Amino acid sequence: MTTNVQWTLPVPSTALLDGGPVFEKRLGREIALRFSYESEGDGRRTSGVVFQGVEAFKCTYYRARDASMLEAYDKLVDRGPSAWLEEVRSNLKRSGGNAHGLVHMMINFDDGPTYEIVCRSFRVEEK
Repeated sequence: MTTNVQWTLPVPSTALLDGGPVFEKRLGREIALRFSYESEGDGRRTSGVVFQGVEAFKCTYYRARDASMLEAYDKLVDRGPSAWLEEVRSNLKRSGGNAHGLVHMMINFDDGPTYEIVCRSFRVEEK
């Protein structure tokens, strides 16, 4: 399977505060993974990845993960033309939905979970 790194966490996921990432399901087919960490000189920082045009997402915890998920350890990767992406596209086409521009993104945090998202785009938010 092809993977392409899109973004890397600013710190190792072992250094995330407050128990790691927080999952948010937002309005308008948008989800976010937010997290906080200590930054030298800046103190506490909050960052996150926001996924837009979401059609599907899943979360896999620690021991249920497979070895391929380690490719996304502390980074957001585009999984390329995966079987899950093709399944979502096929379902959308069959029901008259828009299957154009979808990508299969994945990010894996220390001890999990691994989040996978089929979406149209993403952005990084930093505060």
